[in-house]
Amino acid sequence: MMWLHPALQFLSLLLSVYVLFLGYARFKALHQGIKGLFQWKRHVLLGTVVLFVWTVGMSLGLSMARLSWNTILITGLHWQVGLTMLPLAIFGYVSGLVMDKKKAKRTALPLAHAVNNLVLVLLATTQLVTGIGIIRDFLIP
Repeated sequence: MMWLHPALQFLSLLLSVYVLFLGYARFKALHQGIKGLFQWKRHVLLGTVVLFVWTVGMSLGLSMARLSWNTILITGLHWQVGLTMLPLAIFGYVSGLVMDKKKAKRTALPLAHAVNNLVLVLLATTQLVTGIGIIRDFLIP
């Protein structure tokens, strides 16, 4: 059960890179004038999945720490970065929802959404690195 959190988060990180790649087509069209195919529905669906899994995964990580070690917030940078990701994930979801439900010509909101979610992917990569250290120090005898 303890491996559920790292497995889910790792798979969602891989998926997030794909979602970022999908969004890059939109970025190029809006900000660089380079036309291309933007798979809107796929980007929205998979982006929602990633943000949901990251949020649920955060809850799972806290729960697993509590169940296994009878405490939480002992993993230093790992939990700090994880909790930093929560408001960014909420913004990523809400901004994406607004753009999906109320389609309009925009440049600022898509850019803010893209930068926010790029930061999330970078933070999730930090989570991978710190998570490997936690696995090494706490889970592998």
